[in-house]
Amino acid sequence: MYKRRARILFWHPTDSAKARYAAALAEALGADWLEARADETDHAWPDLLIALDCHTAPDIPRAAHTKCKYWPLPQDGWEDTVHARILGVLGGLRLLARMDQSPAPGQTATPFDKAPRLN
Repeated sequence: MYKRRARILFWHPTDSAKARYAAALAEALGADWLEARADETDHAWPDLLIALDCHTAPDIPRAAHTKCKYWPLPQDGWEDTVHARILGVLGGLRLLARMDQSPAPGQTATPFDKAPRLN
């Protein structure tokens, strides 16, 4: 299903450290599935732009193929919120791959057991 890792750009309107934290965490949690950055100037690079601490999509240049999500964050415990949301993104990628039993990008063997389960 996937020919390459998903490209995700994290962006924050005022605190670039939060965007860098989210990108580093995403890479640590899901390097097989995604490539994450925070300081990207090539607007055609990302498949997904995630705007942190925003309630609407930001008005910044992006390519027509780039989807945008916005994640409002709480004042306290925002790290836990980012962690949970990244795990949700990774779970979605894994779920889509399970639908056609394909591995993560770059892997040759499927990690799924193709034998039918009777229980």
